[in-house]
Amino acid sequence: MSDASSRPPRRVPGWVWVVVPMTISALLFGALAVAVRTSGDDDGSESISGPATDLPAVTDAVGVLLAASPATADIGAALGTRYGEATAGLAQITDPVEYAAQFDRLPAAEARAMGRTLGAMQTQLSPTDVGGARGSGDRAGDIVFALQLARAAIVAMDPGAAPRDQALAILPFSIQDLPGFDALADELINGDLSGLAVRVDDALSSAGASELVSSVANEISDRLQALPDPDLQAEFMAGYGAGTS
Repeated sequence: MSDASSRPPRRVPGWVWVVVPMTISALLFGALAVAVRTSGDDDGSESISGPATDLPAVTDAVGVLLAASPATADIGAALGTRYGEATAGLAQITDPVEYAAQFDRLPAAEARAMGRTLGAMQTQLSPTDVGGARGSGDRAGDIVFALQLARAAIVAMDPGAAPRDQALAILPFSIQDLPGFDALADELINGDLSGLAVRVDDALSSAGASELVSSVANEISDRLQALPDPDLQAEFMAGYGAGTS
């Protein structure tokens, strides 16, 4: 039986991929819209090159979310772990004071901080092809960074799940449709992400790494939406909107 035929039904997407240079996409029916803007001219012609870890949004996320700055090669994984642990904590820790003692913020403030920093990273990782500021030479490295973020986030959220289930939860649908998905899922969780980045590049849209980051944001939003306190997802979405504006 092929991967496609044996794969459990996927949830209906909770977000809409929309490329709108210099504007934020509307939130459609409570969905998580993906916003992409340029930091250059209206035609998105200005390119900002260099490692993803040097982007202002990534540096800001490290300062806001992490107690100490990790080694450069570990930044994506460290941020992903924080997003995953903080999201899991919102579901598991019911006492706001106890949550703040572990994560340094009250739940609503943490949800907003996660949304804002993810939205800002998504925006700054957007290529010039979709109205962003990243050049074509940055695409491969940006995808590796985003995969590091995604892997660490889902492992922290679902540490006991099978690689297949973890990958289905955190990867964009475009990657989930690739042949040999089970092997790809195992590579995401246990393998070399540089090699995986090459395998998934063609499946991603022109947005590249930004699409992967949006998928992480979507998974967090879905999990917060399932919690009894509706304010947590609302705060996350408010932060996300601020980060993408």
